Amino acid sequence: MAIYFTVSLDKLAARCLYLDRIENTVGRRQVITRIQTFRDELLSARVPRACPH
Repeated sequence: MAIYFTVSLDKLAARCLYLDRIENTVGRRQVITRIQTFRDELLSARVPRACPH
């Protein structure tokens, strides 16, 4: 059985803190680079950790 998740795109985009940085991008590489630059500028990035299971 499949499970579907839906979101309101307008509300999701409103929470995106780097939307202005990726607005005028052309390709995938530009988007990735600008998001990575944004993440590098954050003072407290979340530390990745394994999902407990």
